[in-house]
Amino acid sequence: MSHPARPGEAAPASPCVPFPPPAPAGHLNLAQAAQRGPLPDFLPTGDSVADVVPVVAPTGDHIWLVTGFDLGRKVLTDDRFSRAAAVAPTAPAIHPLRPDPAALTSLDPPQHTRLRRLVNRSFTPQAVARLEDGIRHTARRLLAGRTRIDLVAQYAMPLSATTICRVLGVPEADHAHFAGLADQALGITTGIFEEQSLARDALRDYIRHLIAEARRRPGGHMLGALATAHDESGTLSHQELTALVELLLNAGYETSVGQLGLTVVALLDHPEQWRLLATAAHPEHAPSAAVEELLRYAPVVPMSFSRVARQDLVLGTVRIRAGEAVVVSLLHAGFDPRTHPNASRLDVTRPHARHLTFGHGAHTCLGAQLARTQLRVALEELAAAAPGLTPRVPLRSLRWRRPEAVVRGPVALPVTLSGNAPGTRAS
Repeated sequence: MSHPARPGEAAPASPCVPFPPPAPAGHLNLAQAAQRGPLPDFLPTGDSVADVVPVVAPTGDHIWLVTGFDLGRKVLTDDRFSRAAAVAPTAPAIHPLRPDPAALTSLDPPQHTRLRRLVNRSFTPQAVARLEDGIRHTARRLLAGRTRIDLVAQYAMPLSATTICRVLGVPEADHAHFAGLADQALGITTGIFEEQSLARDALRDYIRHLIAEARRRPGGHMLGALATAHDESGTLSHQELTALVELLLNAGYETSVGQLGLTVVALLDHPEQWRLLATAAHPEHAPSAAVEELLRYAPVVPMSFSRVARQDLVLGTVRIRAGEAVVVSLLHAGFDPRTHPNASRLDVTRPHARHLTFGHGAHTCLGAQLARTQLRVALEELAAAAPGLTPRVPLRSLRWRRPEAVVRGPVALPVTLSGNAPGTRAS
């Protein structure tokens, strides 16, 4: 396998291990056509895409891209693929930024199992249910009295920041400070990545400050529990503790902001679907029933983390060799017509919409239940406040995060919070 080119060097023209021809076309390439905003330019194009295709990543590395739903689930649960091996310095990489090898998302069992067990209790259905009233109160406060709003900067960002900060136990006075630091470090509203190192350093300094405060006053929140696990039981190393808090803050915030933005764009692009959500005459079409379909149709992260094959194996009709990297297209998997009839259609009444947006298996998104709850509540409150929701600019002119960003989404989404529209309910 090839490795990333050094600065000033051209990427290798071909992999060290010859790739066989792509497998026969497996399903129509409906996924990219349905999306607004940029997508990674190495994704396969054309009317059809095979279940497993070779692609060249921005790093110059050759990666196997899995697009089928069933094969994608298989890769995400098969212990013949290693996540830890994929973060090694010499491993083929899908993105130039190498993840922290101590991060929860970079580990295989049993190390992954040990760390995940420490934080699972904060994301149980019961724990998430206790957060719902606070999420709803914040959403209503952010929408109250407004006729115009930027749904990214003035709704998704403060709502997501408040939610993840409450989970961790970040002081309420610091919520806005965290959101500002995270926005600068992650480029959420700017889409600019070149000058983020200082902001990232500032965010990490703030995280170290939070950990130090949690050690002094543990309280009953997750930060205190994690700090205690480090100081008293030695369950967490300092590097693991820092990486875990950074992951929870960043991932719990950035992905929630992007997903709400993508969801509302999809609904504005299909106004008849928005009317269904905002109509009291059809309670079965409430946001709670539509969230899975929206997650399928507009996934905030288009691809899984890469994994490296531990041994030679056959995936579908393709032979994968030990040391080669595999990535699942979470986007394409959600549009597999063998799993999703009329996959190109957004249908908020679709029963049992299936997707891999939160991953699958051991690395299923830790905060999946919280993300679902926050998205549902955010849509419920938005529909109540603005059943006649309309964009203030043409959707084609929206500014987006750049395609090399791991997380997708608009950087701004200006809308009018209009009242009753024909066929919609009163707020």
